[in-house]
Amino acid sequence: MDQRVTLLLGFGLLLAPLFGQAQTTAKPASTQALLPCDTLLGRVTNLYDAPLTGATVMLKGTTNAFSTNSEGRFILTSKTAIARGALLQISAAGYTSVEQPLVSCAPLDVSLELLPGTRLRADGRIKKTTKTGKIR
Repeated sequence: MDQRVTLLLGFGLLLAPLFGQAQTTAKPASTQALLPCDTLLGRVTNLYDAPLTGATVMLKGTTNAFSTNSEGRFILTSKTAIARGALLQISAAGYTSVEQPLVSCAPLDVSLELLPGTRLRADGRIKKTTKTGKIR
């Protein structure tokens, strides 16, 4: 009986490095940092919480892009899972562009600021402002 135990322990010690390596091998980087979703939802507004229609939402480095609807909402889908930390680029005419890193699949709410030298008119349109006046 003692010889069997010794033989099994010795055999186990010989095979341990093989099993140990199989358990400790790292996952490939491409599957290790993926979010569990392939669809992103969100809303784009200005600083006054008014929806921005026609803003472009795009995953940086890809051709996946979508324009926001009349409520400022977007649905961005990808054929593959989205990588954690991927940058989402959001831009609209007359507003500063924003790059938002993705850390979860939760819906995003993004507010954009007006570019310097522009103002928002009462009817919702953007107007480029110029400073003119008398020279004294």
